[in-house]
Amino acid sequence: MVSLIALGFGTMAVFVDASSLVAAEVIRAGDGVTVANAELKDGDGPEVYDLFEGREVRRTVYAGQTITLENTQPARLVTRNQIVTIKFIKGPLEISTSGRAMGDGALNENVNVLNLQSRQMVQGIVQADGWVLAQ
Repeated sequence: MVSLIALGFGTMAVFVDASSLVAAEVIRAGDGVTVANAELKDGDGPEVYDLFEGREVRRTVYAGQTITLENTQPARLVTRNQIVTIKFIKGPLEISTSGRAMGDGALNENVNVLNLQSRQMVQGIVQADGWVLAQ
């Protein structure tokens, strides 16, 4: 069983390293990888797009350059200095306030937020709608 799992991960690593997705146009840092700005080469199927769904490039990728998982990252839902909603939820109790994000964060990543009312630093987890769940 372990060898099958190891084989599966090895195959995935080889597939990811040999990416056949190239930029069809200039993709600026922070822009998402989409069917419109990336194209397949060497006759690979559309399943390659699934690997890059919800990801954005870390740095500018020029037309014709290969797009790999190493030069992409999960899409940022919260950016540094953005005003976000902070929620503390415990059972039926929900407290909401505003805060300023002290860093970037993708879905389910930790981010520090400055509570604008108390001026206290709060750490929380970025949620799908861009708000932060305080811990």
